[in-house]
Amino acid sequence: MREGERSLQATGDRVRELDGLRVGAAVPVTLKLTSERGADLTQPGMSVINGGPLLLADGEHRITQAADGMVHPRNPSFQYGWVLQRNPRTFAGVDAAGRTVLVTVDGRQVGELGLSIAETADVAKALGLVDAINLDGGGSTAMVIEDVLVSHPSDAAGERPVGDAIYIR
Repeated sequence: MREGERSLQATGDRVRELDGLRVGAAVPVTLKLTSERGADLTQPGMSVINGGPLLLADGEHRITQAADGMVHPRNPSFQYGWVLQRNPRTFAGVDAAGRTVLVTVDGRQVGELGLSIAETADVAKALGLVDAINLDGGGSTAMVIEDVLVSHPSDAAGERPVGDAIYIR
């Protein structure tokens, strides 16, 4: 992209809002980012990450795979392979004290089973999280602490190059 250009994307229930747009079209966009409760998320110091599905909200299971575009009616094996099957997972959440918790779960290897999406929500709740969201999974799951890989990526080649990361300094 050139300076000043942006990419506009949508998933799940929001895809139809982009119907009729073509690559290169100029689209007026107003930034308004709020939580489900209406809190302004554009405040200094506020960070927003992409992920899905939602796992927990207010301490209760709230898996939102359909709303997040993770149900593919023409491909029923997708739900089994991605949602129901155990896979490596990465998820984030907040506990009752407001602390952020990042979790990486290894899988697809001997002795490392991974988790289904429902099991991921169960683990988040067991860790005391009140809000949690799945971030990524499969071969993209890796955790590095102080320049040391502490997880066991499932790809035979090791860490997979990915475009998303959470970097804490």
